[in-house]
Amino acid sequence: MHRWSCQQAGTRVGIGLAATALTAFMVLTNAGGALAGSPAWKIVKSPNATLRGGRLESVSCSSPGACTAVGTNLNKSGINVTLAERWNGTTWKRQHTPNPAVDTVPAVAPDLLGVSCPASNFCEAVGTYHLGHANVAMAEAWNGRRWSSQHVPVPVGSDSAGLNSVSCTSSRFCEAVGSFQGTPGTTLLAATWNGTTWRLQHAPSPAGAQFEEFSAVSCTSATFCGAWGGGNPGAPGPAVAERWNGRSWRMQAVPSNAAVNSVSCVSVTFCEAVGASGGEVWDGSHWNAQAIPSPASASLLGVSCTSPKFCEAVGAGPSAAVWNGATWGVQSAPNPASATFTHLNAVSCAGATSCEAAGFFETAVTANNPKALAEAWNGHSWQLQHPVAPSGATYNTLASVSCVSTTFCEAVGTHFNSAGNQVNLAEMWNGASWQLQHVPNQTSQFVPTSGSLFGVSCVAASFCEAVGVGAAGADAEMWNGTSWQLQAIPGTSVQPMSVSCVTTSFCMEANGFGQVAIWNGSSWSAGPAVTGFSQVSGVSCISASFCEVVGSGPTGDNAAAWNGTSWTAQATPGPVSAFLSGISCTAADSCEAVGSFANSSFQEATFAENWNGSAWAIQSIPNPLASQGSSLRAVWCSSASSCTAVGDYQYFGGSFSNTLAEVWDGSKWSLRSTPNHSYAAQNILNGVSCGASSVCTAVGQTQDIGGTEATLIETGD
Repeated sequence: MHRWSCQQAGTRVGIGLAATALTAFMVLTNAGGALAGSPAWKIVKSPNATLRGGRLESVSCSSPGACTAVGTNLNKSGINVTLAERWNGTTWKRQHTPNPAVDTVPAVAPDLLGVSCPASNFCEAVGTYHLGHANVAMAEAWNGRRWSSQHVPVPVGSDSAGLNSVSCTSSRFCEAVGSFQGTPGTTLLAATWNGTTWRLQHAPSPAGAQFEEFSAVSCTSATFCGAWGGGNPGAPGPAVAERWNGRSWRMQAVPSNAAVNSVSCVSVTFCEAVGASGGEVWDGSHWNAQAIPSPASASLLGVSCTSPKFCEAVGAGPSAAVWNGATWGVQSAPNPASATFTHLNAVSCAGATSCEAAGFFETAVTANNPKALAEAWNGHSWQLQHPVAPSGATYNTLASVSCVSTTFCEAVGTHFNSAGNQVNLAEMWNGASWQLQHVPNQTSQFVPTSGSLFGVSCVAASFCEAVGVGAAGADAEMWNGTSWQLQAIPGTSVQPMSVSCVTTSFCMEANGFGQVAIWNGSSWSAGPAVTGFSQVSGVSCISASFCEVVGSGPTGDNAAAWNGTSWTAQATPGPVSAFLSGISCTAADSCEAVGSFANSSFQEATFAENWNGSAWAIQSIPNPLASQGSSLRAVWCSSASSCTAVGDYQYFGGSFSNTLAEVWDGSKWSLRSTPNHSYAAQNILNGVSCGASSVCTAVGQTQDIGGTEATLIETGD
């Protein structure tokens, strides 16, 4: 028997469908995910590689040594959460911020989009979060000690609302603006804070406009605020500017081509607005267009003024520009090392020699992994700072595991790094917990550094071999008890899928094309290729003179034997659609191979065969109740009468996967009850190893609560 616990892993191997039925060979048991009285598996906590990130959307300074920046970041569970950071004149420190309890949407919610701090002991932040398919406006306040959530009323008849910007003159007066979904479309939203509650205000919209939202607001007192808005590229609408006079919002005339992202007012006679159209200045009675030199002119996102003679504007690029009372001049803003995509979203100036800009950057456009960015203006130049970049989720998966005792296992796979590349992943079990390890990756002058490990085999806590693919082709890594070391292995354009080690001086590696490599204790060398296969997926050796490989072939013969010198093809019964993905041998006359085949309904179903030393024979193996597709990916045998196989099965039209484990007792295969994360659409076990104990460990992948692929490890019998 094997006692199981959950861990995450793996890559999925597909099979071709065929019309051939296998009802004569297979028994589909009318059982659920578990058999009554069967031993239960459990999930074991496993680590995930993380990426530091975060997006800063807005910043506000009450003095040179007191600034607050807000935004969002993807946390370790893959969920977007609110982010607030405080600058004390020397360093940025993260603050705890509340989040909506209903937030489970990873990509869009919640997000603090605007912040205003009129004093060191008061800040107001606004934004939006997602509830179902609707946006919900949110507000949070800082009292000098902590952030707390506030209630924002919903406009009557609306089904979606959000706040984009806020401006406060004191803890008793703030104006926030955004939009809400009403009739006939999206329209302007304004709300005011009186020190106790938020109250909605009426803001007129241009006649006939179908989409209008406020993007920016700035107040100098409770009786003067300026707000800008309009449509967007996906929903065009006319530019709109409005003024608050203490009693109502009134529309203002604006240039026809105006497109404003941010506004800053210092008095009733001076406001500066910037955006894609350049600059717009308020003189107390009119808005007038200004020219801003390239390249800053079309990319400015934030502006902050301390007087009619000093304004700073920042934007994408990064870009920066300064207003001296007469003209705009372009400034140089530094770019983080290796950044390929940089945004400065906002700026706040406490004086002409003290400004803070906040935003985000990415090291690869394809990474979709923003990192918090802050820069400071000292009166002479912009300088990079080090804002807090909280650890967040990234893609993690485990493909294979090998255990030699209850106190030592190695699991391997892949994860995405900060450059957006897949790199090697390794974790070690020390008897108490799983620990992430450093694994080197191949480099190449032609492609970025990368790596994905698909197989691992250990003979002792001081020796393991892992194989996969990297930037330069086939990849092999050796564990020496202390560290992983990159090795040279034949095959520059192949993808090793499986490895089996018997001793420290003999390992067999097989790639998907049937090419093999042999480890002799000091180096890898090419061995005779396995012919007749369209894909080789698994290898198992018991000595240097006996190995078995399995996979799939065009004729349905899916196995071959190694005699120490050459490979001999073996006939395997079953349909051409059968695919053997894993194999485990305990003797030359005892091997178990598992996989899947296409049943009469053209769905994947579990498949198992046994080698008795002279022939392969199909075994009856159950499938979970209501399964709409089942596949076994790996198997481990401790003896001829004790094997465990793992994989997954699909339900709800094949769009969701649950873990699958089955045990061979020498006479029959039986289903086991394995756990699944209920919030995850994917729960898959890719590899299994029972080591020298009665405890088996299976690895694979699941999805964290935010939907990002994460490691999965389970243990059982």
